[in-house]
Amino acid sequence: MKRTAYRGVSFQEAQEVVKNQRYDRTESREFQNGVTARSSFGQGLYLVNDQELAAKYAFCHAEVENEEQAVILKQKIHLEHPFILNYKYSETRLRKEALNWKLDQLPALYQTATGETPLETSRKVGEVIKEYLLTHSYDGIIYHLNDELIYYVLYHQEKQVEAIEFDFVFNINVLKNEM
Repeated sequence: MKRTAYRGVSFQEAQEVVKNQRYDRTESREFQNGVTARSSFGQGLYLVNDQELAAKYAFCHAEVENEEQAVILKQKIHLEHPFILNYKYSETRLRKEALNWKLDQLPALYQTATGETPLETSRKVGEVIKEYLLTHSYDGIIYHLNDELIYYVLYHQEKQVEAIEFDFVFNINVLKNEM
């Protein structure tokens, strides 16, 4: 299955990504004003089908990196055996099945850790979901949030992503001044 997907990044990161034709930064990140991007499904490449949403991510990345320029990158993606999330099979159901699967393997794993932040807990649960999916031969996720918005999670970007290119560049200060 081939599709076009987008990712929003800072200008500096975009230059490196296009040059190397791969992403190095993970999705987990804390932005300004307490906003956090989480890797809900484990370490992987998180992309969207929507340029406007990618632009919002680009703005946040440029802002936190103190850059004026933000970029929407466009790429072709390939998924051979994606796990499909939608209104019939929810994220909550996947999380529950993955945790139950892991709990059957290691019953002591899920004792509550004191002092663990929600981001750390989310990261651990995300890695369990990723392990569950990879064990069951899935190479990523296609997550239909609604009829228009789709998230893609790729676990093997080196063979799933090609032709990364600049789609749109904008100055975040111009947008800040218009707000």
